[in-house]
Amino acid sequence: MDLSLSMWFEGGQPMFGALLRDITDRQAAAQRLEHLAHCDTLTSLPNRNALRARLAAEIERGTCSLLLLDLDGFKHVNDTLGHSTGDELLASVAARLADAVGTGGYLARLGGDEFAILLSNCGDPLQIDDLAGRIFKALQSPFELAGQLVYVGTSIGVAISPKDGANVEQMLSSADLALYSSKNDGGGMRTFFARAMQNKTEQRHRLGIELRSALTRNQFELWYQPQISLADHALVGAEALLRWRHHDHGLLSPEAFLKVLEETAIAEEVGDWIVDHACSTAAEWKKAGLGRLRVGVNLFAAQLRSGRLFSVISSAIERHGLCPTQLEIEITETTVLRHSNQSTKALRRLRSLGVGVAFDDFGTGFASLSLLQKYPLTRLKIDRSFVAKVDRKVGDAAIVQAVIAMSRSLGLRVIAEGVETAEQEATLAGLGCDEAQGWRYGRAMPAAQMAAAFVQRRRVG
Repeated sequence: MDLSLSMWFEGGQPMFGALLRDITDRQAAAQRLEHLAHCDTLTSLPNRNALRARLAAEIERGTCSLLLLDLDGFKHVNDTLGHSTGDELLASVAARLADAVGTGGYLARLGGDEFAILLSNCGDPLQIDDLAGRIFKALQSPFELAGQLVYVGTSIGVAISPKDGANVEQMLSSADLALYSSKNDGGGMRTFFARAMQNKTEQRHRLGIELRSALTRNQFELWYQPQISLADHALVGAEALLRWRHHDHGLLSPEAFLKVLEETAIAEEVGDWIVDHACSTAAEWKKAGLGRLRVGVNLFAAQLRSGRLFSVISSAIERHGLCPTQLEIEITETTVLRHSNQSTKALRRLRSLGVGVAFDDFGTGFASLSLLQKYPLTRLKIDRSFVAKVDRKVGDAAIVQAVIAMSRSLGLRVIAEGVETAEQEATLAGLGCDEAQGWRYGRAMPAAQMAAAFVQRRRVG
């Protein structure tokens, strides 16, 4: 109840009044708003606001530890089974995490597929490791959703106060950097924060700025590695590989910058540039006497997501007078796991136009087999890890043979990457592999150098 008292004068005499009001509904509404401000409606766990408040209090008291969790494979579930199923999965994960954490920690959902656990008065890595082990074990068994068995894992980043952060922002930042390190190393692991991670982040930021400048200053180049037919050793194509002519460090290979580039806002623009220059090069090679060589270009995930893929590629083909069959776009499991229905339609339209679609690094990822029929593929590229000992290791030869047989049944051509020796080449040819690329046939080289080398070889031949 709410009591309001008032006084007034009538005819010079003081008068008094009281007003009683039932404020039950108002209090209930206020409590509801308070609950919504600090609780995640999907999982009923504390939310980011509640975590921040609790973390601030624990930092004031003394030592505490913060674990940030990000689910591995959640986006694939969300994309393939739908958002409602994704929500069911998050609620189920929250329940399992709550069981694993018990009363010894403060569990919160930060949003999306991110969770956090706060351990009071704890700075013991062994205790944290024990909890991480329970979390990994809790998520090992599948979730039964939408009539299917769904598997997800998690990556964990850990920060300990006060050494890793003296306030809320520092602790969240440190734990997030540790989580990023876990994801970057393949996921499914826990990582403690280290100061070196901060240095790496600063380096990545500077590199991202330089990459933006590299695009405007025309510092990117395309080099090409030959692709050879194993039946007659004829040049049948080339893979376009990105290089960066850095003003201070000289020519840089993709290993030095590609991961950072993929995460920047200019990835799509650089991808468009690659497509255009590769098509231009293929047209120039035809004029130089190399015939209708196929050119392979690697796509960034941003290009698959953009909705512009078909128009960008078809326009480049028309602009340079290229036969569509001369262009082959290469996708990897990493990029296609982020696929959308829109990108699938774009790839199918390109395939109907005549453009080839190759699946790169085949055999290195867990979802490869399930993706073969999802995309309009024309070629599989066997990863170099299986080629390196194919002539000496029975297991690798058996894997390559199985891939080739499966490709034949699906109507796909096969090319092996990383071929360096005559023995590897002979083994691959004996197993029925169609094509090969690697140092045995030539390292990546500028377009003009490759044209000169192979035009001369054709004349000699």
